[in-house]
Amino acid sequence: MTAVIDDEKFRHRFGLKGYSSAVTGQKILGEAKWKGAKRDCVWTLSEWTSKHLFLNEMNEEIIPGGINFCNSAKSVKIYPETGKISLFVDTRKEYTERPRQSGEGWVHLLLEQCIPARKRIMFDQMKSLVMECTFIVRSCNNHMKSEEFNPNLHSAQLSWFLTVENCLDTNFDIEGRPDYLWFGMPIYDYRFNKIEGPQVFLDHGTQKVIYGMNRGDYLPEIIETGKQYTFRTDILPEVRKAFDIAQKHNWLKGAKWENMAVGSTNIGWEVPGTFDCEAEFDKISISCELSDSGKSDKKEL
Repeated sequence: MTAVIDDEKFRHRFGLKGYSSAVTGQKILGEAKWKGAKRDCVWTLSEWTSKHLFLNEMNEEIIPGGINFCNSAKSVKIYPETGKISLFVDTRKEYTERPRQSGEGWVHLLLEQCIPARKRIMFDQMKSLVMECTFIVRSCNNHMKSEEFNPNLHSAQLSWFLTVENCLDTNFDIEGRPDYLWFGMPIYDYRFNKIEGPQVFLDHGTQKVIYGMNRGDYLPEIIETGKQYTFRTDILPEVRKAFDIAQKHNWLKGAKWENMAVGSTNIGWEVPGTFDCEAEFDKISISCELSDSGKSDKKEL
């Protein structure tokens, strides 16, 4: 298998981004670093719509086997020796006056990695594309009153996304991406035991289509807090299905399968409700098996 993403053990510094991807794009505006961390940033922490950015408010705490970057609303614990990482967010510190209302943004805490063009592998050069994850949802607590909670507006969601990008497109968006679709693997949603799919809908923030897999294809119906789960699944057939649907609806104009590749990935919390929630990951991996043509003629951009 060939690795699609780097730094699976989290031994490099983390890049820090801003409040809105529409304003700062993919720019790294600061760093979370510790003694022994490798200098270049491979992963970034994306905190979209958060009032409590690590850029402005970050404490560092040495913990057994790792380091904890934290502030009044978030905590990211990194264990470079084992490759474990924990993401905690408390949106009581974010939605202070009232729960989030319709049309308002919501808090994110995501691990994100953008794959350099020179390292991208085209989907048509792959036999398989395997996403593997070992995780625990440590806690997820709803702090809204029953009359405040609206399941159409409020939740805490844990998901893993890829951008499926047209690498030959030259019309880049504000984030610096060519035309793409979001390919999603739902992991946990406070509202639902079962997350059916595939689901296809428009992401209003980026104005790009989202294709979400059926969670039952790789995880059990009910995800219990405090229990560890592992999945390892070949998503290449589903990515092709998502591409074909996009083509049918003219969402990826002019795109060809042989020019499509993974452009980035992100995994973590999106919290449009008033919750505190924590997830721990022992493994996050994306790898592919190259086809015979991919081995002999690997394309580089």
